[in-house]
Amino acid sequence: MDFRLIARLLSLLFGIFSVGLLLPLGTAIFYDTDNISNFVTTLAVSSGLALALRRYGAGKIKQKLRIREAFVLLTFGWTLICIIGTIPYAMVGTMDLTTSFFESVASFTTTEVCSADSYDFFPPSILVWRGLAHWAGAVGVIMMFIIVMPQMNSGVSNLFNAELPSVVSDRTVPKIKEAAFLVFKIYNTFFFLEVLLLVLIGTPFLQSLNYALLSMSTGGFSYFYSGEFFAFDNLAMEIICLTFMVIGSVNFSLYYKIWRRDWKAVKEDVEHRYYFLWLTVCGSIMALDLYLTNYYDLQNSFYMGFLHSISFGSTTGLAYDDFDKWPGISRMVIFIMMFVGGCSGSSAGGIKIGRVAILLKASWAELKRTLHPNMVYTIKTGNRIIQPEVIRNVTRFFFMYIFVFVILTLLISLSGIGIMDSMGIIAACLSSVGLATGIVGPTTLAFNDVPNFGKFIACIAMLLGRIEIFAFLVVLRPDFWRNKTNW
Repeated sequence: MDFRLIARLLSLLFGIFSVGLLLPLGTAIFYDTDNISNFVTTLAVSSGLALALRRYGAGKIKQKLRIREAFVLLTFGWTLICIIGTIPYAMVGTMDLTTSFFESVASFTTTEVCSADSYDFFPPSILVWRGLAHWAGAVGVIMMFIIVMPQMNSGVSNLFNAELPSVVSDRTVPKIKEAAFLVFKIYNTFFFLEVLLLVLIGTPFLQSLNYALLSMSTGGFSYFYSGEFFAFDNLAMEIICLTFMVIGSVNFSLYYKIWRRDWKAVKEDVEHRYYFLWLTVCGSIMALDLYLTNYYDLQNSFYMGFLHSISFGSTTGLAYDDFDKWPGISRMVIFIMMFVGGCSGSSAGGIKIGRVAILLKASWAELKRTLHPNMVYTIKTGNRIIQPEVIRNVTRFFFMYIFVFVILTLLISLSGIGIMDSMGIIAACLSSVGLATGIVGPTTLAFNDVPNFGKFIACIAMLLGRIEIFAFLVVLRPDFWRNKTNW
């Protein structure tokens, strides 16, 4: 285990984290001076940790990120960032330590959950900090899928990122920085484009920033709520935000191919087509269900059906109406969409549409082999043959995802929450949707009725869903930390 390399990369992470703290600190100086010490303390802890890790990791020039270092970097990087991000919430003085950690994890994992009834509960500097954490979490998870996950043999990320430039296949530190800058550039180009479009249609600048943060990060955080449900001010704003929700939930390697004008590679990329088909099918099912049950008229049925299809398909998790009272089929579609999520290499959560497509194709092939035992078959995505090892990895991941869902549901139910509400909470947190049903449904928008033990279990679910389950659990194995040459 190269601990010096890990320390050096973590020092870079905390250095960037420290620079980001200057924005909420400036907000506190100008708008709520009572919270200046919150961010000064957080900045001191973060920058001090960055300097200490930099000092420990100094001395090596040629360093290569191997699989063990990648696992440790992911797990400890995300967890430590969430822990340090707890400080501003805890120092406000209105939340206990568990609730503060819950708020921090919800922010950095881009999960739209909150322990307060209204975002007015938070001072301006905390609101800026929360929005910035959503942005950072989205950029971080995209970099994780495109740069680190392919070498972990994670089943689908290596399949759909195979045509990225050589910077991804070469894991030396300079190349990792180059790839990270590339992802950073693409993401922020879309982000500032959305801000510009919103400003051009007359949206106030601060509100434009907030809407861009919630949609590009597929996080759902916004303190511009109308009553109990999220609402845009006009149709143009709605179209822009929904468009960028979809953009944020598509594999960012696809945008690199477009930028490179590699139209052949774009045409061969099938995951985004599966994703658009999935959104269309789910939106149509909900629209027909709402219309046939006379819940809305025809126009509003399709309007609400496709709005919520994009919202939950991208794991943004915004509610435009009380879907908790919708017919059973529509509620079940929303529940399933929480699990499926968006594309790999995107800011969306969930199992990922690429893995689901592989699972369905493998299941169909096994069904045909039941009828024809001697049949030899291959599974393809587009023109690309899926290797058996990839299918096995996807199958293992799906089993582990469902297993973790069941275990965490049982654990959170021990806090006194009903089993159906427990299932909704864990499904929403594990997929980073946030909004669920029942006590954390669209009419509450808050986790204030969830006990501290339940909030802690929800934090574990959010971290597991964001870090990737295998990356989080593998570091708990004792033999992971033993020196082995085959790592």
